[in-house]
Amino acid sequence: MGAVLLAWLTEIGVQVWKGGAENKVPPGLPVPSLFAADMLVFGLLAFGAKESAQARPVVGLLAWGLVAATLLNNPLAPSALAKKLVPGSSSTTASPSTGAQLQGVTQ
Repeated sequence: MGAVLLAWLTEIGVQVWKGGAENKVPPGLPVPSLFAADMLVFGLLAFGAKESAQARPVVGLLAWGLVAATLLNNPLAPSALAKKLVPGSSSTTASPSTGAQLQGVTQ
């Protein structure tokens, strides 16, 4: 089993283990977009490892680094990046009171 495939399976396991309590999807499961993001990222890494034997160790380390980032709640983890890209998330939208406060400060 390749390093990237094993890292991807571990990433899926970590996502399920952490659960989706903050997402309020089915109890204890992450949102399906997290699985899609993981599949896309690790699929690209697996393609790179398949095409170049010289890049295989680097790609494997990068894949395991993403798993470690997910375990440590690092903002570079695929799940954190997927949350930033979802429209309407709390980090990308400003509340009406924040906009009013900003307008009052600048005037």
